[in-house]
Formats: sequence, C-alpha cells, structure tokens
Amino acid sequence: MRLSPRLRIVLASAALVPLALTATACASESATSDESAGADTIVIDSVYGKVTVPADPQRVAAISYDTPWQVMSLDLPIVAAIDYTQWIDGYTADQQAYIADAAKVGTYGEINFEGLAGATPDVIVGDAYEVDEATFERLSEIAPTVIVGGDERGDWQSLTEDLSSALGAHDTWAEAKASYEARRDEVKEQYADVIADNTWANFSLGDEAGQFSIQLPSGSTGNLIVNEMGLAYGDGIPLEDEGGFGYVSFPLEQIGTVLDGVTVGLTFSNPDGTTMPAIQDVIDSSLFQQLDIAKNDHVYGLSSNVTDYRSAQDWIDELTAKVLEPLSK
Repeated sequence: MRLSPRLRIVLASAALVPLALTATACASESATSDESAGADTIVIDSVYGKVTVPADPQRVAAISYDTPWQVMSLDLPIVAAIDYTQWIDGYTADQQAYIADAAKVGTYGEINFEGLAGATPDVIVGDAYEVDEATFERLSEIAPTVIVGGDERGDWQSLTEDLSSALGAHDTWAEAKASYEARRDEVKEQYADVIADNTWANFSLGDEAGQFSIQLPSGSTGNLIVNEMGLAYGDGIPLEDEGGFGYVSFPLEQIGTVLDGVTVGLTFSNPDGTTMPAIQDVIDSSLFQQLDIAKNDHVYGLSSNVTDYRSAQDWIDELTAKVLEPLSK
C-alpha cells in the first residue's frame, strides 16, 4: 500500500515501499567532488554513479518529498518541486513561502517530466527512496541529476551533506550542523535528569484504522530521539527496523504491551497545534486512555518535521519548550 506523503510525515518520514533499496546500499559513499572536471563543473559520486553538475547551480529542481526542505536548509532557492497543495497546511509559513514560486511538476511519485523540463533546471536533486534508476535516467535527459541515499531513510545527516556537496553549499551545511550539535549538547546537559528519569516513545497513526505506529531509530524523528538526544525507549518497543520503513505499525490491542512503562509519549501535531484526526483516534481509544501517559497527561505533540540539521534543531527547541522544561519543574 502506498501512503500519501502527508501521512508519511507522521509515519517517521519513512513510509512507503522504498523504490530503490538496492541502490540505497550504494549511498554509503559520500558525494565527493572531482576538481579535475574543470572550473565550471564538478563530478559528484551519487547513488546511481558519477554525475557532472554545475559548480554553482542557479536553477535547482527538488523532486523528492523531503528534498525541497533539505535544499531550503542550505539557503538555496528552487525552481521546481512536486505539488504540495494537498498537504500545505502541514507546513510552516516559511516553508509555504519557500515553494510558492516554484513550478509544480507533478505529485508524489508521479513526476510531470514535461513540466519539469519546462522549468529549465540546471540540476535536479532527489532521494533514492522515491527515484529508481529508470526514473533517474529519464530525469538525466532533462538536466544533470543527483540522487542521494544515506545509510537509511532517516539518515538526514548524510542525505543533507551529500546534497550540500552536489549544490556547492557545504559551508552552509557545516554551519547548520555545528549550530545543531551545540544546541543538542546544551539541552542534553541542562535536562539530563528529565531525560534519564523518564522512558520515552514516539507514536503516531498506524498503517490502517485500528492500528498505531512507533517511530524507529532508522526513521528521521526516531533517529533524532534515540540516537541524537538519547531518549530511552520503553522495553516493549522494538529498535530493529525489519521492514526498512523507519517505523513499525501494531494493532491497537498491543498498545498496552508496546508502551508498557513509558512515562512520556511524543507524537506529531500540525503547525497550528491541532492533532491529525487519525492520531487523535489513537489517543481517544479506550486502550490508550488506560496508559500511564494518558492518565498523567504526558502526551505531547510536536510539529517540527525533521529533514535536516535546521529542522532538527527546531524540533529540539520545541521539545525543550513543550516537554523538557515543564517536566523539570
């Protein structure tokens, strides 16, 4: 089943059937430049091989779902992206403004190749979870195309570094990384007791009605929660990603077992603070209401969508203001 991208946001930015799992394995190689290619171009080692791109691209098309926001974090404009109209309320005002003038070149998983060519990009970027090799070949007929992969779906650190190399923005990426790491370490030290004294979970809607999901460390938000912030998941929550989706979905009947002992539940909210109806259905279920996190009112919705170092820092700021600071009192 292919889920909509709006749902994908709340399913750990992991969703769907990865279109290029085989190719993704190649993405462990970092994108690198080859100065021998000349002053005006560089050669990038991407998922589908070496690609010659402009050293200073002026017209970037970002055609995977998270890629525009990752390019945005590099302080670069885009000339084309897929159509986000259907899910636009899930994005911040800054994000909406960022894509306002970009040409809409298809919808999620269905690129309008003619429309993309009409935007006259000088480089196209995307990720291997949505662009298979056949699509890459078609895109390459329009403009040099760089497809990044990272080690797994939630590896926003590697994905953004490879994009920064392809777009000549590595210094901006490094600056954002340093700022994020400083903020991460500051918060971890300041709220060490709250972090250590609680057991955490990040849940969301499930694949189907009557299910819920847990964000795994291999997904974007789960990576931040477990690997970066060191928030310990409950004993009933699996950490291995057997499906490779970055999350795992369970029947609601298992929610007591999976979230047993969890003292703080994190979930997703819209930028205006509202909760998606499908997530609210999980929270409102009688089984969820029997959990300690429901009885103690320790369920928190965070709206930041983690795709890069800047949005990860936003998420940490939101976690601090909404969760860590209140729990420290």
